[in-house]
Amino acid sequence: MIYFDNAATTRIDPQVASVITDSMVKDFANSGTVYRLGLDVKRKLETAEEEIAQMLYLPAHFRIIFTSCGSEANNLFIKGYGGIKKKIASLGLEHSSVLETTNFLRQEGGEFLDLSEFRIGGRLDPSSLKKIFDSNVKLLCLSHINNELGSINDPLQIGNKAKVEAPRVKLFFDGVQGLGKISINREIWDYASGYSISGHKINGPKGVGALIYDSRLPLTPMIHGGKQQSGVRSGTIPVPLILGFTEAIKIALRDLEVNEALYKKLSQKLIGGLKELSDKNPDLQIQFNSEIDEDWCPSIVNFSFVPVEGEVVLHHLEESDIFVGLGSACSARSKEPSKILLNLGLSPNEARCSLRISFGPGNRLEEIDSFIKEFDRVYKALYPLFRNKKGR
Repeated sequence: MIYFDNAATTRIDPQVASVITDSMVKDFANSGTVYRLGLDVKRKLETAEEEIAQMLYLPAHFRIIFTSCGSEANNLFIKGYGGIKKKIASLGLEHSSVLETTNFLRQEGGEFLDLSEFRIGGRLDPSSLKKIFDSNVKLLCLSHINNELGSINDPLQIGNKAKVEAPRVKLFFDGVQGLGKISINREIWDYASGYSISGHKINGPKGVGALIYDSRLPLTPMIHGGKQQSGVRSGTIPVPLILGFTEAIKIALRDLEVNEALYKKLSQKLIGGLKELSDKNPDLQIQFNSEIDEDWCPSIVNFSFVPVEGEVVLHHLEESDIFVGLGSACSARSKEPSKILLNLGLSPNEARCSLRISFGPGNRLEEIDSFIKEFDRVYKALYPLFRNKKGR
C-alpha cells in the first residue's frame, strides 16, 4: 500500500499506541477525583502539560487546553475570544473549521473582513496589515500551513509587521498542519495569541487536540459543566489520549529535521515526475496549485489536470492500493469543488480536476515512481472519457 494522504490523517506510531494502551489499563481513574488513584492520574496529566509546554517553548502565561481535535480548538478560540463583538478577518483559504466558524459569527451579527485582495497566492501579504488595522479588525485568523496548498504564513514575519502596523490585532494560527512539519520558533509566542494542534496529524491518536493560547485574554467556554481545565473546557479529560499525544509530539519534534529533508526529496521527485509526464503527453497539462517556493511546505503538493476529474482518478489509483486526497478530509464527501481552490482563483472544473498529495514519515522515494507510473496509466485510460469536457 502507498499512502499519500497524510494531511487528512496519519498512521499511529506503534510507540504512541503502546503508551495509550498502557495508560488505558493503568490510568482508568478519573483525574478529577481526590483519592490516590485519581491524583496519580492527575499528576501524569500535569507532567504531560509541562512536557508539551517545554517542547514548544511556551511562556508561563500561555495555557494548554486539551480538546477533541483541531477543529474544536479553532472554534474555541475564534468563538471564545472573537465572538460577535470583535471584527474578525481571514484570507478565505483556511480550513472549514475556521471558515464555517467565522461564517456562523457573521450570521449572528458579527463583523468580518475578507482579505482575498490582501493575499499573495495562498498566503497573506504582510504589507496589507496597515489596511487591516484601519478596518478595525481585532482578530486575524490564518493557517500556519495551508491544509490543501502547503503555503506557509510565517508568524514571525507577520507578527513583526503587525506589532508596527496593527498593534491591536490579535493573531490566531491554525497550526494543525504545522506541528511536526516545520520548526516552531520560540519567538512565535511573542506574536500569536492562539495556536491549534491535533494528534492524528502527527502519527498520534484521533480524538485529541489542543488550543494553546495567551491566558491573559478572556476566553468564553463553549462547553459548560465540571469546570475542568480551569473552567475553559469542561468534560472528562481523556488522559490516555493526551499521554499518547504528548509522545507523538516528542517523536515528531525529535525527527523533524530528518522528515523535513525527506519531504523535500519526495516533493522534488513528484514534481519532476509530473512535469516529465506532462512534457511527454500533449493531452496532459499539469498545473501546480501549490506555490513551489521558499514559503511552501513540501509535505503537501496540490495539482490539477483538466479535463479528467480528480475523484475518478483517486478511485482508479485506489484499485492499485495507492491512496491520495482531493483536499480537506472534512469536506471530501461533498460533491462541491474545493472552496480553497475556488477562492484561490481556479475555475470549478480546474478545482474538480485536482489531487492533493501529502507525505508522512513512512513514505519513501520509490513510492513516487510507482505513483507516477500508475497516474500516467490511469490518466491515459480516462482521458478519452473526459476530453469533450475541457470547458472551464
